[in-house]
Amino acid sequence: MAESTQQADPNQDELLWRKIIAIANRFNVTYWTIKSMSFVAQMLPLRVSYGISIGLAYVIYACWPALRESVKENMRQVLGEGADEAIVGRMVRSNYRNYFKYLVDFLRFPYLTKEELERVIHATGWENLDRALESGKGVIFVGFHFGNWDLAGAMLALRGYPLNVVAESFEPAKLNDLIQRYRVEKGMKIIPLEIAARKVLRALRQNEILGLLIDRPEPESGVSVEFFNRVASVPAGAATLAAKTGAKLVLGYLVRLPDNTFSGLISPHLDVEITGDLAKDVQLITQKIMDLVEECIRQHPDQWYMFRNMWSDAQSIERAAALPSG
Repeated sequence: MAESTQQADPNQDELLWRKIIAIANRFNVTYWTIKSMSFVAQMLPLRVSYGISIGLAYVIYACWPALRESVKENMRQVLGEGADEAIVGRMVRSNYRNYFKYLVDFLRFPYLTKEELERVIHATGWENLDRALESGKGVIFVGFHFGNWDLAGAMLALRGYPLNVVAESFEPAKLNDLIQRYRVEKGMKIIPLEIAARKVLRALRQNEILGLLIDRPEPESGVSVEFFNRVASVPAGAATLAAKTGAKLVLGYLVRLPDNTFSGLISPHLDVEITGDLAKDVQLITQKIMDLVEECIRQHPDQWYMFRNMWSDAQSIERAAALPSG
């Protein structure tokens, strides 16, 4: 695939994108696009929908150089120093293909039955989740932008687990209502991020499951961890809640297989020692979580969907080495 060698201005690219989003929001373009494409995706054979999505993935790959370079930069870090550029490019293209397949799965999400989910998802580790719930203090189910996190949440809820998901709200409100309704219809309880504090504590006190995504870069307010030999700053919420409430931390994910079914794993809950020093506890717990996330991503780097720079230029291997070892 030919690639443009022209250097893109990231600031100009972002400004243009924000203008496009503002116009789309004003006229509910995204809402009607998702609504109509969801109907079409449900009507078409799955292989046809996947084929169309892969074509769109290649168009975006070719026509949006700033995004492509951001994903490549992340992929270089994941693959390690000295990674062959041909391999980096191949993995990034595979990443685009997998992500656009994920979008098809999301569009078909409202129409999937429990039987269909059970047919395409083969998960192990349910006993780990049951053991974690035996503590009576709730479970924090840690996910990340990997494989298919929406299907993972739906499978938990449809198996009867009380799942609460902390979710960012979308704009405009009509779009947010549509996306969150898809999840609610699959049995998930949605907690808007903007008003999450009391509701997440209530869910844990009732020994329910709280789903959180942890791999969002948070350069201003996050906690620093070593991640693929560099320092990344990620949300502290999961570790803070665990340290303060005693809730068990469990990592889970679904990974796409070549036949477009999914293999899932729910890990045993993390063994964490609470020292009483909250800042230290949060850093050590978050590091343990991110070590597990890194292990998963290493196995399937083309299924980690991070389209923003995960590591800032100021972060270095030397600074990572200075962090506590946990």
